[in-house]
Amino acid sequence: MQDRLARELGREKVLAVKEVLESFEFFQRVRKHVRSARVTDLCCGHGLCGILFALFERSVKKVTLIDQEEPASYERVLACAGRVGPWVQEKIEFRTLTMKKALGDVEAGSSVVATHACGVLSDRCIDYALAAQGHIALMPCCYPNRRYEGPRAIQLALGTKLAFDIDRTYRLKAAGYRVRWDNIPEEITAMNRVLIGKRLV
Repeated sequence: MQDRLARELGREKVLAVKEVLESFEFFQRVRKHVRSARVTDLCCGHGLCGILFALFERSVKKVTLIDQEEPASYERVLACAGRVGPWVQEKIEFRTLTMKKALGDVEAGSSVVATHACGVLSDRCIDYALAAQGHIALMPCCYPNRRYEGPRAIQLALGTKLAFDIDRTYRLKAAGYRVRWDNIPEEITAMNRVLIGKRLV
């Protein structure tokens, strides 16, 4: 089915190859760690990551896609997935919300996923996962020097990118999560670190 979906997306020329590869690679690395009946894809853009959960994970019953606007590509990506797996349509809902207004739309127990939520939006994704008491998987993007709130010594010694993700890791661990790091190939994107938090309690 993955090959069929890739062919459908290629035939439609709906997304750049880079965006397709990012979503597929991220999904493959996190799917077994964040499976749950409900998945919320924050800052979802075209929604492909959440759509992959709806298509390939039978245990996922509902996927909520949230972004501040619905891109024209979304309906075309969903249509491609629907031709591969007709059950996708009934699982998916797209909600147009800013991140500030999205907290109440992340259902309790929902796993949160986000690919390239820009800057501190990745931290807001963590906020919402903690509030929902669900698993989380992130591929952070853009690390603003001035928004880092952790120890300055770590930032100076290891650089802003590592410092941000170390701080995020400790935050999740303190909240009762088992955290692991992974990465997708650098050839696809330089912002390739994946943080996975599995809730233990």
